[in-house]
Amino acid sequence: MSPSWMLGNLVAYSVQVAVLVVVGGLAAAVLHLKQPRVMLAYWQALLAACLLLPLFQPWQQEGLAPAQGSATILGTAASAIDSRLDLFPLHACVLLVLVAGLGVGLLRLVLGLRRLDHYRRAAVRVDPLPGTLSEAQALVSVAATFYISDRIESPVTFGWLRPAVIFPRRFERMDESQQRAIACHELLHVARRDWPVNFLEEVILVFFWFHPAIRWAIRNIRLAREQVVDGEVVALAGARKSYLHALLEIAAAPRAITLPAPLLLVESQLTRRVASMVKEVRMSKPRLIASLAIAFAVLVGAGSWAVKTFWLRAPLGSPTHMIGYIYSSGGPGGGFPSTFMYYMAEGDGRAGFSLRDFGRAQIKGPVPISMPGPPYTSQAKKDKVEGAVFALVDVDADGNVAAVRLTAVSLSRNLTDGLDQSVIDTVRTWKFRPATKKGKPLPVTVHVRVNFSLS
Repeated sequence: MSPSWMLGNLVAYSVQVAVLVVVGGLAAAVLHLKQPRVMLAYWQALLAACLLLPLFQPWQQEGLAPAQGSATILGTAASAIDSRLDLFPLHACVLLVLVAGLGVGLLRLVLGLRRLDHYRRAAVRVDPLPGTLSEAQALVSVAATFYISDRIESPVTFGWLRPAVIFPRRFERMDESQQRAIACHELLHVARRDWPVNFLEEVILVFFWFHPAIRWAIRNIRLAREQVVDGEVVALAGARKSYLHALLEIAAAPRAITLPAPLLLVESQLTRRVASMVKEVRMSKPRLIASLAIAFAVLVGAGSWAVKTFWLRAPLGSPTHMIGYIYSSGGPGGGFPSTFMYYMAEGDGRAGFSLRDFGRAQIKGPVPISMPGPPYTSQAKKDKVEGAVFALVDVDADGNVAAVRLTAVSLSRNLTDGLDQSVIDTVRTWKFRPATKKGKPLPVTVHVRVNFSLS
């Protein structure tokens, strides 16, 4: 798999994801989908669809699958190839930047986990529990280990098997109703198993650090999750006013350190969370079902368009070995020109092609658009002829086949039975995206091997 193939598919997939997320966000806004539980499920389903998108779409093959003869391009020749293969083309540099960003993200995630563990070890465990924390555990029907820390400004909950809740020092100065409401909030995260989900979202953000649509989708998921928990806190503790005051007091603190765990308050979410608690949004069940059905139809349509327009390319197979040949002169119609790179591709029953950029000359080989395999003749089938036919194919600057010249025939029983002519007639119908030198089309000669096999 070449860097250009990987980068091309990454760009196409990124555009597909961007289309889905943007259309999904617009559909939710137009249809007035605002209920926290609905929006949480909606954005989670949309994110899952984006991540699974490559599994549920056809990967297009450049060039058509052969009927019976397996055609493989072995190499490409062009004049004025004046330097060695460029070791760091642009697509390779872009991939290097993407991998470097991935490495930085993984490092930050590991350091964040270490920071959480350090905060827990340095914090003071709350033991015995005061009445407010015991009441909160009874209300939520879940237990956790509580800590007080001077190093954080917003409560944080993490851990799966042994969940821990760390409160800032200011938690001790709040009144009992505020303490109870905040404790319920954190314990609800424990009961819902939100920390593993939050950690998975952090991993997704690491791999898609370059994609703003993924970040936006996860930001909406986290906002909806906090709004759901806010509603449950008010329903359990019955202290809407005290809870709002607690949120505002936490918001007045210095900005919290970014951690791989759900925080009680993210400053950018405050306005929408408060609005959600103050004015509860309701929608009738029939209208909700109709709105979700419309949103689903719109997303299916947008996704289908994105997949068909920005399709993913299937790998054409990699070379098994490469040999370099040097010719003194020539051109289309007169042998190979100055430098020719010969690629022997592994036969897999499909038309294959290897793309290469040739150094500072910036020459790119032609790309097959239509490349049907030459068919067997009835006599060749009757005689069970198998083997290979080699040909030189002159491709002009428009991508059309100008000439086909057989260079070798290696068929069983010393019979051709028309297979050589079948190769010539079929190859003449091939169509290419023309080769280019510094962006300008140029004619090239392509070396082709056609395998004929009845098995």
